[in-house]
Amino acid sequence: MKIPPEVLAAIRERVETDGQRLVLTGPRMDPKLYQRVNEVLEAVGGRWTSNAGAHLFPVDAAVAIAPVLASGTVVTLREKRQSAQYFPTPKPVVERLLDLARIEPGMAVLEPSAGSGAIASAAAARGATMDCIERDPGYAAVLAEQGYVRALTVADFLSVPPQPVYDRVVMNPPFTKGADMAHVEHALRFLKPDGLLASVMSWTVTQQSRATAKFRALVETRGGTAEAVGEKAFAESGTDVPTVLVTIPATRPADAQPTVWPSREVPEPGEQEFRKPEEILAEIRSNLLESLAIFDDLAQMLAEPLPKTEQRPAEVLGLPAARQEQLSIDLDATA
Repeated sequence: MKIPPEVLAAIRERVETDGQRLVLTGPRMDPKLYQRVNEVLEAVGGRWTSNAGAHLFPVDAAVAIAPVLASGTVVTLREKRQSAQYFPTPKPVVERLLDLARIEPGMAVLEPSAGSGAIASAAAARGATMDCIERDPGYAAVLAEQGYVRALTVADFLSVPPQPVYDRVVMNPPFTKGADMAHVEHALRFLKPDGLLASVMSWTVTQQSRATAKFRALVETRGGTAEAVGEKAFAESGTDVPTVLVTIPATRPADAQPTVWPSREVPEPGEQEFRKPEEILAEIRSNLLESLAIFDDLAQMLAEPLPKTEQRPAEVLGLPAARQEQLSIDLDATA
């Protein structure tokens, strides 16, 4: 949203930062103005903390608000939730994903691109020790204030150097232009040798194409699995994009089975309903009456005499005299 001038002025003139702390200076702010200033600060990761007497950010506060001051705009958390680019993972999908990941208490688990933590919070509830990576400071602040994250990195996941220290990676990466495949391939580098990754992915990965060939070969080589997610499973999150749950071991298990990619079943057409005879007869009668009316109009046109036209002598066009020149081609000529 475009920040109202009075809100932007308050941020410019009344903000002091010190590392991850941001303090609003000056006299007590009008409650309505403060509410709007707070909405902007929350959007870029600031959370009011009474113990600190300041807004605390997961990153340097001055760095977080710099784009706001430069552009005069911000995408609020409310707008992010309404955006088509963010689809929280519904609880039934989360639970199935964690079942496939075989989460156990005490495991070190990573969720990349964690958003507001729908997957991470459920994994923590199963006893996992959670680390999260999230590029958006606003969502990073949401994760931090929930209290179950051991380590939080605010960065683009693909830019984070991998460290193979996790028992599990659970994720719902972005799908745009094959981003889910790139994110999953990078995430595999964070697993221990006996680790396992489980991810929500676009249905596209189940289809054989040049774009998916490398990724499908990776899944099959590692002995991975793919399971279709029910239709409209993400309807509550505002999308109907078909998805699958893919699991990939860090190392191919000795008892791995061939990967079976799910396919969509096209329903057979149902039996044709037979119409009532009287409905069919009425339609035939209507069509016949329409056809008869057209023929009557045509017959009337043919019965009318043709209008007399003035007879004019035919014009004779003279043909041009034949030309004596002939076209000759020298076949012996060389280019």
